[in-house]
Amino acid sequence: MRVKNLLGRKTAALAFAAVMALGLAACYPANTSADGPPDPYANQLFQALNRDRANVGLPPLTYSPRLAETAQNWAIQMAGAGVLYHQDLTSLLYSDRFAGYWTLGENIMVGPGNMSADQVEAAWRNSPPHWANITSGAFNVVGIGFVHGPDGRIWAVQDFGAV
Repeated sequence: MRVKNLLGRKTAALAFAAVMALGLAACYPANTSADGPPDPYANQLFQALNRDRANVGLPPLTYSPRLAETAQNWAIQMAGAGVLYHQDLTSLLYSDRFAGYWTLGENIMVGPGNMSADQVEAAWRNSPPHWANITSGAFNVVGIGFVHGPDGRIWAVQDFGAV
């Protein structure tokens, strides 16, 4: 019976934390300034992305804390599972959380843990589907997430959107 009560309390605590996280995330603005994320590595990824866009004559993307949280959570999810796969962007797009968005896109990757931000961006740049997202004029905001997984590899995500 003690195990059942303990599991019940842990489940309740996790559910409460998830509800609070979603509630706080809903308070994030859809977009902010072009300054980028506060994390130095994520900011380097953001700057590399916008350099690529500038090199083909496109305006920079604006940093979105809401998309950054989504990207970060997805990087954590993939690293934990040890599998590279896309999240269901259609479900996200039709959720209340992304009510102001009209499109979403995503770049994901996994690589050696010592990859620089420029190397991560170069990997995306050299992949036609990823390059299509980077150079899409349909997007005006982006969120970036990354994590070093338990195996030491880096898992990185760019979530694109339009508001």
